[in-house]
Amino acid sequence: MSGRRWRFRVVKLGGSLLDWPGLLPRLCRWLETARDCSSLLVVGGGGAANWIRRLDQALGLPADAAHWLAIETMRSNAQALASVLPQSRLVQQLPECEAVWAEKCLAILDPIPFCQWDITLPDGLPIGWEATSDSIAAQVAWRWQAEELVLIKSCPKPTGDWQAIARTGAVDAYFPNLAQRVPMVRWLCWRGDIAEWSGIAGNQ
Repeated sequence: MSGRRWRFRVVKLGGSLLDWPGLLPRLCRWLETARDCSSLLVVGGGGAANWIRRLDQALGLPADAAHWLAIETMRSNAQALASVLPQSRLVQQLPECEAVWAEKCLAILDPIPFCQWDITLPDGLPIGWEATSDSIAAQVAWRWQAEELVLIKSCPKPTGDWQAIARTGAVDAYFPNLAQRVPMVRWLCWRGDIAEWSGIAGNQ
């Protein structure tokens, strides 16, 4: 690619929305209206990741085993979504994103390579349930210098700062450490007839 600096946002799609029948048309409509900059979609693990969590609780899996199994569910969901979303491509690295955006397509992250690279760095994400898909999306937004992070959720945004929101379980426990690194975090609630958004400065 040339020296062009792409303007893009990271969009974290909550895995709990994957079984919602209205998801695909809603997502396509939203992406169509969000063409002010390019988008990189990060898909949560949803029910599959929750099953890994229950398995961990029952069997006492090694922390790294549970961590990578949960991230594998994110990869599977990303692959599934890429197979049904028109003009979308699975990507692993930022240069691949730029190639996809140049074709005016949607980039969907395969999170495994990013997480494998990130964990080798001094400020990489911790291994464990305190840093799940929300934190992975925030880390991607920070490392790759996205203009904003959009969290698409099944629930309205709880009141309070990020620490208070994390205590409700609406984001993972590590997320507040990362939200302040991202210029802007937006929260969209999609479920049934609920549709709202909140803009939150990253340093809240």
